[in-house]
Amino acid sequence: MLRGSQTQALLLARSFNYITRGLTTVKKTASKEGRVKSKNGSGFEVPVEESLNPNYLARTLGSNYRTWAAALEKHPELKTVKRKDLLNSYETLKSLKYSVDDIVTKPMIIYYGASTLSNRHSVLIECGFQNVTIPTLFKYITVINKPIDMLKGHCYIPYNVNVSQRLAACFTDVQLPNDGQLADESITLKMLRQTLLNAYLRERLQMEDADLQKMWRVYSRVRHKSFRSVQDIIELLTTVFKFPLERIRKNIFLLHADADNVRRILREIPTIYGQDIRDIGYRRPKILMSTCDSLKQTLQHVRSFGISEDAVLRCLEVLTLGPDTVLERLRDLNEIEEFQVLGSNPRVLRLVHYQNKARLRLDYLNQLKVRCASLHILSCGSEIFAKFARDGSDRTKGRDIVVYLGNILLKDEQVLRNLLSRHPNWCHVPVLHVKQCLEYLLSKRFKLNEIFNNIHLLLYPIKRIEEKLLQLQAAEAMEELQLPVADVHALSNNEILTLILYLIESEFHFTGDGIWTEQHTHHVENFNNLLPDFPESLNKVYKYGVRPSEKLSMQHL
Repeated sequence: MLRGSQTQALLLARSFNYITRGLTTVKKTASKEGRVKSKNGSGFEVPVEESLNPNYLARTLGSNYRTWAAALEKHPELKTVKRKDLLNSYETLKSLKYSVDDIVTKPMIIYYGASTLSNRHSVLIECGFQNVTIPTLFKYITVINKPIDMLKGHCYIPYNVNVSQRLAACFTDVQLPNDGQLADESITLKMLRQTLLNAYLRERLQMEDADLQKMWRVYSRVRHKSFRSVQDIIELLTTVFKFPLERIRKNIFLLHADADNVRRILREIPTIYGQDIRDIGYRRPKILMSTCDSLKQTLQHVRSFGISEDAVLRCLEVLTLGPDTVLERLRDLNEIEEFQVLGSNPRVLRLVHYQNKARLRLDYLNQLKVRCASLHILSCGSEIFAKFARDGSDRTKGRDIVVYLGNILLKDEQVLRNLLSRHPNWCHVPVLHVKQCLEYLLSKRFKLNEIFNNIHLLLYPIKRIEEKLLQLQAAEAMEELQLPVADVHALSNNEILTLILYLIESEFHFTGDGIWTEQHTHHVENFNNLLPDFPESLNKVYKYGVRPSEKLSMQHL
């Protein structure tokens, strides 16, 4: 029976995955097409960066218009390079003693990032290349896949250079075992470097063969790091960040980090909201893979949207995203009402980090007519969300409501929770409704302290509040209620709100059921029969998405 239910869930998952993926793509495409200039949270327009053109290149890098026009015509992909990245690459090439005349011989060289160019140049110098020209640097991948004797035959490396000894000497913190087979110059430069790096990592990090095989399978780019930079980053991690060797082995991608960039991070971003960047880097090692400029830009985007850096500490994963991605997702928060109301929540950056997943979940819950989609449910693990969706309990723990009202009313969250919990159904009301109701009452000239004194009114449908407000304005209303005043204008705002609450609940015998509208009274009845196709991602616990083995098994169903 259990196996049958699992198979059914998998089948439902496939159909949902196709529908939601298409829906999300259409929505995002439409959103981007309609946005030429976007506004950030502060209301400033952010202009779209103009693509590279011959005038800009000639003015910024040198040479002439005709040369760059021909280069862009031959290599149109150059137009996609961001101007900031272009300048960084150019400055790196200039520091390596290349002129603009050298660059225009292979203009696609500026397509590569600054760190890539610097690292590749270092690798070739370590291998014994004496004159690294732009064409050689551009064909780096081709060059290192050539046998050493061939490279010497074409005068890339002098004949008298012992390449294996030269490379082994790059590692100064360990003594590598002498391997006579490395003297064979018929092997490729790439194979020699990989063999030496394996020997170094065995000695320095006590890595086993299985660890090395996994590293080359998953993080193959490490083979293109210069040996000195690998040694440098390991030294930095162990001495400054206090990484034990086991932690480096578990986060072996750190070998591809740029030590100079990490030092810049230590220098220019020493703390985030009072917490040492070294502790942050230890907790989330992937942050150290981001460039210092990217981290600074991301933090600036967060601040510009009125979000405290304290929120960053609650979701450090947001620092692993690119600054452009963070900016786009922060803008998108203001386009979805359910996300916008959570803008003051200290955990709002979880919606930025998990925004694609949160969008899919929100769409899915809307299909179920489930209104109480809390920030936790939208960004939690797959198992927790799957349980929430299947249980059909349209309620939260009230955390989002308490946080939102605490920021608006400037009241202690525990005080608000104690007051709201007197209402039996308060956790069944979505925070978006509370926000809309509060804005409605403010538009009717009620003050925040008056609303606080009648805080339970925020849980009720606006339509019912409006009906009772009109009822109180009727000429005979005071007489029917047997109140000792001539009309509603003789009452204070506080008394009016209290009367509205009384009139609504009197129709429901003071049970608290007045919060339900007709369409939401029995919205989860026969819930299991109403379930649409269940999202594939919700059945998976794997942190990084669907495991390849599970994906294959689903395809065979």
